[in-house]
Amino acid sequence: MSDQFPPNDMTGEPTNPAIRIYGRRFHSGQTPVEYLAEFLLVFASSKGDSATRSHAFELTLGENLNRAIYWPEDRIALKLFTFFPTSKLDTRHDIHQKAYRQALDNLQEHIDGSNSEKDETIRLLQSLFSGFVGVAKNRTWVTCSFLPVSTSLLARELDWLHSKASKTSKIATWNDAGEYFVADRHNFMARGGELLFLQLAHLFSNHSSVIIEDISGNYSHIQNLSLLDLKSQTEKSLLSMLDSEILSLNALSAFIDKSLNDFRWPKKERYASLGWVPISTLPESLLFAYELHNLVTSTLNNLEKLKLMQTLCCMQVLRTLCFIASREDAHSNSIQGFIGNYAWIATNPNAPIGVGTRKLAENSFDQIEAMLFRVLRKKALTDSQAQGSMREAHKHGFEIFRKIAKQLEFVIPFTGRGQRFVLPSHLLCFFVVSLLAPGERIRLTRFYERVFAHYGIALGERQLAAALAWSGQQSDSRDYAVAADTHWIEETLRQGGFLVELSDAVSIVHNSTGHRQTHSACDQDAN
Repeated sequence: MSDQFPPNDMTGEPTNPAIRIYGRRFHSGQTPVEYLAEFLLVFASSKGDSATRSHAFELTLGENLNRAIYWPEDRIALKLFTFFPTSKLDTRHDIHQKAYRQALDNLQEHIDGSNSEKDETIRLLQSLFSGFVGVAKNRTWVTCSFLPVSTSLLARELDWLHSKASKTSKIATWNDAGEYFVADRHNFMARGGELLFLQLAHLFSNHSSVIIEDISGNYSHIQNLSLLDLKSQTEKSLLSMLDSEILSLNALSAFIDKSLNDFRWPKKERYASLGWVPISTLPESLLFAYELHNLVTSTLNNLEKLKLMQTLCCMQVLRTLCFIASREDAHSNSIQGFIGNYAWIATNPNAPIGVGTRKLAENSFDQIEAMLFRVLRKKALTDSQAQGSMREAHKHGFEIFRKIAKQLEFVIPFTGRGQRFVLPSHLLCFFVVSLLAPGERIRLTRFYERVFAHYGIALGERQLAAALAWSGQQSDSRDYAVAADTHWIEETLRQGGFLVELSDAVSIVHNSTGHRQTHSACDQDAN
């Protein structure tokens, strides 16, 4: 039986050790918003052969796993209209200039009113769509991406072969330029979102609901879940989010696409092939599915959900890297209360220099990085097929953890010495909304157990003791007492409106999604 999903005999696969460990693929060049955008793009697209295309807006690949492909839209006309005026100057080919001017003329023909009114309408449309830019800085216009707030803004990556195109004089029309747009480079939509989708597709193709055995009761909240219900409710909520036509974007995008029909990508073959994930990833995939379900079924508005989903995608990448590395690492010990068998010790972001908890958090980060580095080296030495460059392997595994963790402000400082795990308030907000069902209330101690059970982040005293035992760190009683002090966490939860204190001894964490104070607590720190 194959060790990959979809089944893959690895023939012709890259020899990069990181890809052979983690799946195809994570890459350090992919931005957080593009993890989410690519994930939603696969979800919203139809899958399967051209004759049997189906399963749009489903977390599944269908029956034919030997043909793991999907059919994403490219939105090239909308990108030309939106991004070209502010794109990188030195990659604007003459044919792009010509196409852009013609595109504006075509749009004017489909707008009623005087010339000045038509011009104003076009400026308003460009301003509107420019407000949903995901990534654009210093990129060719066609490689820019939208925020994935609607189906009409979900688009595959296309790249423009500028150097090659600039050396030929044969590009006289838009169709001539078609061969210089390519979709197989994966420089920005680097397959990370595809990999996250495949984790869920594999999970939901598994008919067993018992994936994580009970560990001291820490997983009782997910053990009896129906995978079928979890899948259908998540799909329904995601479809509702993407089809809500925020600001009538879908209708306006359809109008622009119809008006600029002459500027579609000329190539006929538009499917995209999917990579694969290790079949061992079921436990972390179930945790991911549970958290995604809580986010998308909450009463937060769609933009707030998308912001938290972006955080979830990034945290899932970090979690996946550590879950898999722990399985591969001969030095990794088991840990009480967490199936991932690793630990992240986090501290107060404002903890002063010299406080023991900072030292523990620094050591924890160093140990995680050492584990991630160690498994890549081991794979390169023991797998006869994993002979790729270690420098490339680091870009697909080791370096990703540090980069994403810093983008989330989960690791600080961004540069310099003393790098350590911390928990800013926006991540604590994220944990409440993703780890508790909407409206759910649990004791504070139980919340600490749940954070540990899902991510291996040690917050409470018991979790810290387990983390220190796993890591083999030595800490004197004073350092341990300071690290086990959770008053800063309680204060952050209290300010966010998540903590209900019933008495001096009993505090309740409440996922109050839908309350305005919850929204502002999440937004304030993120901004």
